[in-house]
Order: sequence, then C-alpha cells, then structure tokens
Amino acid sequence: MYITLSLTPDRDGFQGTIALNTEKIIGFKEAAYKDIGGNSQKDKAGYVGTYTEVLMEGLKFPCSVNVSDPVQSILRNYGNNLDETK
Repeated sequence: MYITLSLTPDRDGFQGTIALNTEKIIGFKEAAYKDIGGNSQKDKAGYVGTYTEVLMEGLKFPCSVNVSDPVQSILRNYGNNLDETK
C-alpha cells in the first residue's frame, strides 16, 4: 500500500508530492529547520519551523525523505488507508 505526502519546499518554493510504499517505512523523526549557524529557524510568529523525516528501508542501506506533513497527520492518513482496504 502507498501513501502520498507533501515534500518540503525547495529553494524556489516548489512543493511536490511523493508516494511512499508503507511496507518500506521504518519510522518517523520530527526535526526543526536550522540556519547556517545551527540555530532553529522561526517563522514571523516566532514558532520553530519543523519537518518530518521518513526513515525507509533501502536496497542496501536505510534512506530518508523529508516531508512537510506532521507525524500525527501521516499516521492518521495511514490508518484511514488501512480501513479502506478491509
């Protein structure tokens, strides 16, 4: 089964989507955007910008994909897809 998620925006602001095979997902890690000095980047309201790193099983070694969807949203989306397949 596959789920679709939004990629983090690139330098030009383009934000594509990606379909991930749920059987290859190992876990999730939420992280903060960092500036060149290693400090967390904040938006205009003062909130730290975050993204989710999806850890996946690769052919020879683990890999990851950065997406903008929060972990709770991904798990909810995954749970809804499981219900639909029953």
